Amino acid sequence: MALFLLVMGVFTAAAVNETGNNSSVNNTSSPRGGVVQPLSLWSSVNVEPSTISLGTVPPDGTERSYPEAVTATVSYIIAFGDTLSVRASGNLVNTANSSLTIPLSNFKFSTPSLSKRSFTTSNQVIMTYSGWGSRSVPLSLYITVPPYTDPGTYSTTLIYTST
Repeated sequence: MALFLLVMGVFTAAAVNETGNNSSVNNTSSPRGGVVQPLSLWSSVNVEPSTISLGTVPPDGTERSYPEAVTATVSYIIAFGDTLSVRASGNLVNTANSSLTIPLSNFKFSTPSLSKRSFTTSNQVIMTYSGWGSRSVPLSLYITVPPYTDPGTYSTTLIYTST
């Protein structure tokens, strides 16, 4: 007789907004360590909801999807091919025991114009915009909890950057 223990966890992600406007960004990868200036006069990013719970997910290695779970809206004035990007702060970490993690590669997203891809700690462009006004992009989220993952609440921070 086999005994199976079903381990469940709650998974959350919080959004942080950043704008690359009215400040410079140190570009250490350029040969001269140059500075990148924002292209638009002004921009602002709003993400709804700002915190999302993916609920209780069994650790069975099955990918779960959350269609259009998040909407990122950028408002802007005088933009010239600017971009809205997203990145994650790192692996999903158990809030009660930081030594327990779920690899970031198990947390994915897609948009209507981008196929499914894993979040990374580097910016990934999700939208380009120009002119003035506002534009929104919905993000669908996907999570796979590996078998034998300890129960608990796991979280990461998603960072949206307008440049």
